[in-house]
Parts: sequence; C-alpha cells; structure tokens
Amino acid sequence: MGGWHTTTPPARRGERGFTISELVLVVVFVAGLLVAISVSVGNIRKETAASNCQSDLRTLKLATEQYRSENDAYPFEKAVLIDGGMVEADEVVRWAVEFDATDTEPSYRALDPSCR
Repeated sequence: MGGWHTTTPPARRGERGFTISELVLVVVFVAGLLVAISVSVGNIRKETAASNCQSDLRTLKLATEQYRSENDAYPFEKAVLIDGGMVEADEVVRWAVEFDATDTEPSYRALDPSCR
C-alpha cells in the first residue's frame, strides 16, 4: 500500500526547549519581583511624604521663632510669616498654627494625613 506516513522528526541530541513548568516558574518569579518593587516604591513615597512634612514643620517653627526674636512677640497668624517673606505658602500649607497670644508659643496641627 502506498499511504502517506507522517512522522515527527526525532529530537536532536543536546537541544531542548523550556517546559511549561519552567515557563510558569519564570513568570511567577517575574511577577513576584514586580510586586516587591511596587511595594518598595510605595513605602519610599510614604516615607518621603512624612519627611517632607517634618521638614515643613521645622521651617514653620524656625520662622515663628525668628519672628519672635525680631519682634519680641509671636505672630498672631501664619499669614504674617508668609507676607513677611519668612516662609513660602507652599512650605506651610500642610500645617495649621494656633496662636493663642503673642506671648505664648503657638501649637501646630497637621492638616495633611501624611503628616501624622
């Protein structure tokens, strides 16, 4: 009988491809690596935001004390520091300052949740 025979060529010695399980392991590893990097970047952003808040608070306190040393009294509102050029508005936007009296040190309250 003269039928057609289809055969698969024999595998060459020394050559082999990746198995499905090896490919799955590589994909899982890469996915895990991406998740770890994502979490790390998120933590760095939170730490940076908190650090910026603390830096802004130090700037605000220093400006307040500078005003007090130059005027023998604390300012009555934060705008006095901004208008006097002692701080920039964007440096102190995350903080509320409560000036009770010009002879009493003010209290500071975070307005931004990342400053807590």
